[in-house]
Amino acid sequence: MKHLSRIGAVCVCVSLFFNILISYPSPAGATVHQFYDASVEISDSLPAAPCNWTIDLKNVQDIPPGGYVVITPQTGEFTIPVGMTFADLDLSIAGVEQTLAAAPGIGAGSAWGITVATGQTGTLTLTNNDTDTVAADSQIIVEIGTHATSGTTGTHQVDNPIKINLIGSADVWRVDVASFDSTAVEIDYITLLIATIEHVEMYAGPMPHLTFEISSITAPDGGDISASEINWRGLTALTPKTAVLRVKVNTDAQNGFIVYLKQDGNMLHFEDPTIDIDQIKTGGTVGTNDVPVAWSSPPGTTIGVDTGYLGYTTSDITLNSVGNGVNRFVNTTRYSAFTTSSEEILYHPEATQSNTEGQDYADITFQIEVNNLQPSGNYSNDLIFIAKPVF
Repeated sequence: MKHLSRIGAVCVCVSLFFNILISYPSPAGATVHQFYDASVEISDSLPAAPCNWTIDLKNVQDIPPGGYVVITPQTGEFTIPVGMTFADLDLSIAGVEQTLAAAPGIGAGSAWGITVATGQTGTLTLTNNDTDTVAADSQIIVEIGTHATSGTTGTHQVDNPIKINLIGSADVWRVDVASFDSTAVEIDYITLLIATIEHVEMYAGPMPHLTFEISSITAPDGGDISASEINWRGLTALTPKTAVLRVKVNTDAQNGFIVYLKQDGNMLHFEDPTIDIDQIKTGGTVGTNDVPVAWSSPPGTTIGVDTGYLGYTTSDITLNSVGNGVNRFVNTTRYSAFTTSSEEILYHPEATQSNTEGQDYADITFQIEVNNLQPSGNYSNDLIFIAKPVF
């Protein structure tokens, strides 16, 4: 019998200890229990940053009509901003969204009233209407901030405290949540914790990628072409010749790329460098990259003056919008003179790794024509292609 008595005493002690952990007498003599399954989630842990709060908990005891819940961030640390109202909160009870207003409603299903005290000593008070009861063990979710979207969308957030501890060591703060009946007798209570800590910045720098290719597409009639040479060979008076090279770029440059074309100078006569082949003109107007012109046969009647024309066009119909616009070469029917300045022949505003005309590549058509007064002989110059990725 003595052995059994000791066992009973131990059981009584354990029971008393358990009750001490989860409840305590309120000043009015009622028993206060601790909310359970309770947490507070914040949208940003950065010190001093504005953030959203989601408080999720279950009540041990009923919250009666006219009862209320008070949320108290740690005094002097968090800041509840001026202007925060019921519109910045959502309240869900047992999975049902509640109507919120500035004051509690009258009658079943009417609104909870929200009172906000702002500043670093602020509180949020949610007051039940005069009819409904929140049953024990109900899941209560309070959303505070811009993620509160039931009814209206919130526009205010709670400001985190400033940094106190060393970098890498979180500051931990209290949030007290308590429920009361309509006579201010405390029912349930819990202290939740929030940790604030600086962000971890992360950097990465993939190696940039660029391929630039020139390939031969169409040789001039009776001539030769390669990635590094165009040989027109014999030119027949008033018979235009064309040659086509393809320029292609693949790059991861996030702002795309531009391919430019220029020459080192006009095509000069090998024996007499005072004689050249002129740049394309129509009606006396030289074609430019901004304002290309239709092809025109050289009309010159004086030896070496407008007796030979040379020009180029591009198949890219989405160039930068300058001059006559993005398709200023009008589907390869307009021509520009060569200059010693870099002129755009292919453009794309984004990274690209495909094989699409006008995006990754363009065909550049070169055209030449002479009349009977262009001095015979050998002419030459260099064409220069430049690819510029824009990261």
